[in-house]
Amino acid sequence: MIKLPPEILERTDVRQALKAGDWTTVLQVVTTETRVSQTEIAQAVGISQPHVSRLLTGRSRDPGLRTVRALCDGLGIPRSLAGLLDEQESDTNRRQFVAAAAAATGVALVGTAAGGVPLESRDDEQLLTIPSTTYRRLEQRMSARSLLPPVSAHLALIRQLASRNERSPVHTRQLYSVLSETAGLTAWLYVDVDDRANARRHYQLAVHAADRSGHPLLLAYMRASLGQFAANCGDAREAVQIVASARLALPRSAPAISTVWMDAIESLALAEAGDKKSLHLLNHAEDRLAKARNDEPVWPWIFRFDHQKLASFRAQVASKLDQPNLASRALSIAASGPAQSPKAKALSDVLRAEILAKSGRLDEACNIACEAFDAGKKYESEKILQSVSRFREAIGGRAGKLTLDLDDRLYGRYQEDR
Repeated sequence: MIKLPPEILERTDVRQALKAGDWTTVLQVVTTETRVSQTEIAQAVGISQPHVSRLLTGRSRDPGLRTVRALCDGLGIPRSLAGLLDEQESDTNRRQFVAAAAAATGVALVGTAAGGVPLESRDDEQLLTIPSTTYRRLEQRMSARSLLPPVSAHLALIRQLASRNERSPVHTRQLYSVLSETAGLTAWLYVDVDDRANARRHYQLAVHAADRSGHPLLLAYMRASLGQFAANCGDAREAVQIVASARLALPRSAPAISTVWMDAIESLALAEAGDKKSLHLLNHAEDRLAKARNDEPVWPWIFRFDHQKLASFRAQVASKLDQPNLASRALSIAASGPAQSPKAKALSDVLRAEILAKSGRLDEACNIACEAFDAGKKYESEKILQSVSRFREAIGGRAGKLTLDLDDRLYGRYQEDR
């Protein structure tokens, strides 16, 4: 293994290049600063010298997941810098994130209020690169309404910087990568507060910025995210078309997680239209997943896509197609995975309630829906509350004590807070 000097890994341009998957810049810095040869890199990493040459000269710009892992391990680069994130987030990292987020918010608010951009040092630039994955983890345990102001301010700052276009092409592409991620997060937050117009607008911004970044994985990811949003809005035809365009953006070296995820999203869109081909598509995704040797996250797919996650999609699809038995079995498989965050669990519980109601277990279904409603109130998630409301509409006039309890909760949403 080649042990890179710490000062190389601390350089802003190197960290930005690793985050954007720009291995040409990384390898050029390594060869220039350490004077190691291509052959030495190839031996340390475990790939061929011609492959190293293609990456170094830019003739190959999209190394596969296995190659990225080998490059990190062979050069002594922490995998997290290249988007290969660990499963667990330590308390120390969480505290560091909160502090950094507060600092970034302060910079953003000063910049947007004054109409200028107070970016004077590399430290300020590093504040812009706070991973959106950490924001998302924080969002799962916080109100989206609480996060929207600082995240929106941070997004405004990044947009100002990107529009100035005064940096080198590499830095400009990196800014657009950060802009795309932050716009995608903002869209996600607007979904949680049930503001579809702003969510759509920010997903479109995320797609545009991803295109400007020049990173094919990011463009495909953001297009597919827009497709998933369209499917969840009931726009089935549009969602299928968007996912098809996302597939076209994927390079041949794309990780298996990308195609499996797109299969799952397309299946949701087809199920929304009542097309039973969605189940066949999920079977295809299952086959892809079984053949995938590497399921480790790779940026921008920062989550593991396993059989439990795929089962959660199958449960949703089966429920839309009025196949409660299949949906129930799939939901049991999905629940066998790691513990879900509070918001994700509440949404899963609403789906479970829908399945139970279709199976005739109304009291049990309403009890679960009441618990999901309480979670939605606690985290101020309109997405959860609306899903509970739709569940109540679906069961119609069937009454019972727990149905009345649920009605009281839903009625309470329209009572003035005192």
